[in-house]
Amino acid sequence: MFDWNLLRSGPFANCTSSPLAQVENLIVRSNKAPIFLPDKSGFLAIVSGFLSDKLQSLHHPPPQPPPPIKPIDVVCISDTHGTQPILPQGHLLLHAGDLTQRGTFSEIQAQLTWLSAQPHAHKVVIAGNHDLLLDASFRTKHPGRWTEAKSSAQPIEEEVLKQHMTEGNLDWGGIIYLQDTSTTLTFGDRAVNIHGSPLTAQHGLCAFQYPKDQDVWSSKIPPSTNILLTRGPPWGHLDSVKNSGCPFLAREVARSRPRLVVFGHIHVGNGSEEKVFDTVGRVHEGIAAGWVGWGSLAKMLVAVVGGRAIPQKWRRRLYPTTYANAAVVEGWEDYKVKNPPILVQI
Repeated sequence: MFDWNLLRSGPFANCTSSPLAQVENLIVRSNKAPIFLPDKSGFLAIVSGFLSDKLQSLHHPPPQPPPPIKPIDVVCISDTHGTQPILPQGHLLLHAGDLTQRGTFSEIQAQLTWLSAQPHAHKVVIAGNHDLLLDASFRTKHPGRWTEAKSSAQPIEEEVLKQHMTEGNLDWGGIIYLQDTSTTLTFGDRAVNIHGSPLTAQHGLCAFQYPKDQDVWSSKIPPSTNILLTRGPPWGHLDSVKNSGCPFLAREVARSRPRLVVFGHIHVGNGSEEKVFDTVGRVHEGIAAGWVGWGSLAKMLVAVVGGRAIPQKWRRRLYPTTYANAAVVEGWEDYKVKNPPILVQI
């Protein structure tokens, strides 16, 4: 019998990228405790990723349910940063955070007044990492950062400071604000459940952020959620070539399978795409982001064979999950409107 300890000694001693370390890391990975690939360019990572992509390309996804007779037009925007782009008509308006540049009272109120005046029947908003006023915990922990933001907004903020106005004085009009909460909206005979969260992975000293290696998403999205409104993208979905999204959020989306996921934060990732989370889709996502190991390829292979062998009419119909990075501005400093709002029908 081969002695695996030989690979733990000699040139591979204390080396986390040794063949054995990569094998062990891939095998022990589970859905409950994701351990991400130590080296995305490693041999096993490349092979498992290649095979997963190949199986995904061979897969016949399940049929979709018939489209609704009266679809709901959802207008998606994010990262307006104080701008007021022209919005298309629709039934539901969603804003995925970063209404402002500095997060002061006057900036946020200006955006709320603009959004409230829009003709959409329902308007739902979450905060972003720039919207400091809405994160009381952040302002308490980092008073210097908050003072800096207010000072940079002078003189427009002078009257606000004189009157000691806080987030409690904001006029939200008819806007629904979600902060790790949900709401149910009615459109004719249809009810739509929306869950919203401002949380995003740490980048700089900003509001509503968590350490990148911390899982704040496990079992967070209610199972009845139709639309998920988040600040940042799930890993691998419209999160730029650097894959700046959150892998924990990606895993939670694959578990809960909302019909629509709207986010922003990564301006250059603007756009939309779809993913079907049947067995093949979930395993493919898990291997790419690193929460399942190469052993799941066997499960994926069986599902691919089954999908090609079983007639479509006998298979369970599934809606795809639509991802929309709705950031409307370009760049990180000039905040010029570049991208039009994204319109999705559900």
